[in-house]
Amino acid sequence: MEYAFKLVSSLEKVFFDKPDSMTSYTHGSMMKNEIHSFQLVGWFDDPDERVQSCHLQVESPLASYMSVYRIGYVPGILPAIEINNDNDYLTKIPGLFPDPLHKINNGELELVARQARAFWICVEPKDEKPGIYPIVMKITDKAGDQVAELKYTLEIINAELPKLNIKNTGWFHGDCIAVLHNAEIMSEAYFDLLDKYLEVYAKFGHNMILTPVFTPPIDTDAGVERPTNQLVDVVVQEGVYTFGFDNLKRWIALCQSHGIEWFEISHLFTQWGAKNTPKIMATVDGEYRKIFGWETDALSAEYTAFLNAFLPALVAFLTEERVLEKCYFHISDEPFPEHEEQYSAVREILVKYINEMQLIDALGHYSIYEKGLVKTPIVCNDHIHTFMENGVTNLWTYYCMAQRKEVANRLMAMPGYRNRILGWQIYKNRILGFLHWGFNFWFLERSRGVLNPYMDTCAGGGFPAGDPFVVYPLDSDGEVVCSTRLYVFNESMQDMRALDLLESLTDRKTVESLLNDIEGFKKYPRSNDYIIHLRECVNNLIREHI
Repeated sequence: MEYAFKLVSSLEKVFFDKPDSMTSYTHGSMMKNEIHSFQLVGWFDDPDERVQSCHLQVESPLASYMSVYRIGYVPGILPAIEINNDNDYLTKIPGLFPDPLHKINNGELELVARQARAFWICVEPKDEKPGIYPIVMKITDKAGDQVAELKYTLEIINAELPKLNIKNTGWFHGDCIAVLHNAEIMSEAYFDLLDKYLEVYAKFGHNMILTPVFTPPIDTDAGVERPTNQLVDVVVQEGVYTFGFDNLKRWIALCQSHGIEWFEISHLFTQWGAKNTPKIMATVDGEYRKIFGWETDALSAEYTAFLNAFLPALVAFLTEERVLEKCYFHISDEPFPEHEEQYSAVREILVKYINEMQLIDALGHYSIYEKGLVKTPIVCNDHIHTFMENGVTNLWTYYCMAQRKEVANRLMAMPGYRNRILGWQIYKNRILGFLHWGFNFWFLERSRGVLNPYMDTCAGGGFPAGDPFVVYPLDSDGEVVCSTRLYVFNESMQDMRALDLLESLTDRKTVESLLNDIEGFKKYPRSNDYIIHLRECVNNLIREHI
């Protein structure tokens, strides 16, 4: 029986080919408060065996800080949208993609004959002393005979990364969690589920969160309603509005308990034009019913009166909770130039109560910013150069399914470096925030139905594989299933924090001198090795200066 095992970096995406051509990766370094990951790839060939169970034994002072995951494969029926893309994809052919991480607690490595299988190894040393540590991995077959021994060397540098200094949000869809786990929204079971997902959300670099004061009017067709997910209670008694903020207060406290500092108040008008209102439920003279939604004109007198009652109450509550300055407010997602007049009109209602610098929305067009309609723009990374060339300094950026040519993204069919390069670009271009729409969007496109994330990674074919989510529902042990792409995205955030640390030890000029090969958001070396070696260079300089 022929075996082959190899250690490779976290940036490799292991399909089913024999690992001979993959670059071996046997050492790394990290700060004391990082998560460090690499992969073990296994292969065997035997004419009589289809499946082989091997056992992994780790011998290292760091063994108690290590976790091992089996990388699962999920279908991607749409790896790449053929219009306006490039050739920097691993494949554009539909197939199975390595992504979900299933924890292994017994060291068992299941291999399939003549198919590579990958295992994710992460190290979180926490309070371990700085130093250079060997990690020896011994693999035995089912008869107990050793078939491989691999060694990885990991250095823990005597320094800690600073806090992330940008605002980083991945839209967190509580309704998806409730539906997939059959929990009533706002119930105790629902908040217990939120606790599990928020822990992962914060652990992997997110410090800002979409907060559904009302059911967010995003990713829905006109007339389509998402499940009611409304943190604010509304009561109408003889035409007078009163508001209850108990669930919002609980949400804020729960998020803060996980270290989430910033809050995005969900959109107060519908997506792509601000023509209508969110779904808003209320108890009206004792009857619980919908009072606003797709059938309501955004500029109607009724909704304007509602906002004139609601916004002062919300601002007063957020002030009392001492989080108003930590809040940003959405008007309408992705307005286009043809929506400028409508967007401007609804905006006028909000600026009476909200600091216009705290009004944020995703933009793909400079004219909306130029007209002063959004003071804090979140600009897609394939159009942000227009803003940079015009001297805009308070820029945030985002990407989604439309950003598939030249720029960074984390689609399943893209190489790992296109995911991880983002942090370096954000640092060099002095970007203040990052947004992605899909931390856990487990609905079909436009919320037309529910999907099984293990069977559909494209929302029914509406998005390229991986765009809608980076986590999967709880496993049988009640743990959130993360993706390899979430780990790599977090590495990107860690890289940025390492650059901030190096700048604090030296100066900005020293750090930028390392980044000469990165220009804007479209020009960067297309190589896993480039990022790995660049991060090692940063770590070496940090070590020299502490």
